[in-house]
Amino acid sequence: MEDLFSHANSTPLVGTAYPGASGNVAASTVSCSERTIPTDRASMQRQWSLFLAAACRSGIERRIVASADLARDEGVTTETATQTLRFCSHVGLFTGERGKFAVVDAGWTIAQRWQEDETHARLQLQVPFLSHWSTEKTREVLRDGPMPVDELAKHLQHGLPGKPRRGVYLVEWLALALLVHRDRQGLVWPAPALRATAGSESLEGPAPEPEQQAPEPELDTLMGMTNSQLRELSPERYRAVLDNLAQVLELTPS
Repeated sequence: MEDLFSHANSTPLVGTAYPGASGNVAASTVSCSERTIPTDRASMQRQWSLFLAAACRSGIERRIVASADLARDEGVTTETATQTLRFCSHVGLFTGERGKFAVVDAGWTIAQRWQEDETHARLQLQVPFLSHWSTEKTREVLRDGPMPVDELAKHLQHGLPGKPRRGVYLVEWLALALLVHRDRQGLVWPAPALRATAGSESLEGPAPEPEQQAPEPELDTLMGMTNSQLRELSPERYRAVLDNLAQVLELTPS
């Protein structure tokens, strides 16, 4: 789970053009609470590779990407490509349905960042995942402590169809988004960002008197820094923050 793919099978995004007419894709209506999980037809590494390739094809012009075309060029079945992009759409990286998708701002930014700084890209991926149902479910399940990845996967996939590895792949997506971490014993721990979402409601105090109102602070933090502060860091500082985070989690007693 901790293998971050390191540009595995990714296609360079900057300055790459693809044939095909630009067009608009009607956004499918997806509820943030709708329970979606990744396909079991491709490994997490392959799913991420398909995401990067599709984002590249769609590009800054938000061109329509047909699952059949992506599948042919990437050497997978059309159903594999469709299910992968459908899950990405539910997370908030693409829009579309019925085998035709287009990248959205968040997905395009993450794909570009991945080529330049994988750590920064993972922090960007965390933002759309905070609205996905799996984040709240994972926080709830891990409230009493860490558990093996297979056990967490069963909780996430409970009541949903497909092979057990679909739940495992969902845990791996959450790990990529820096919401969970697996230690050397194979246990999955909630990362600081996941704990921050749990504590945000309890941290809210009574509303101030009208004459004392002030801008509401950002409560979700990673290593003590808000999202705004993290975005202002240089790439080198981002990497240092994540290195420190990994060290802290590895030292956490199991």
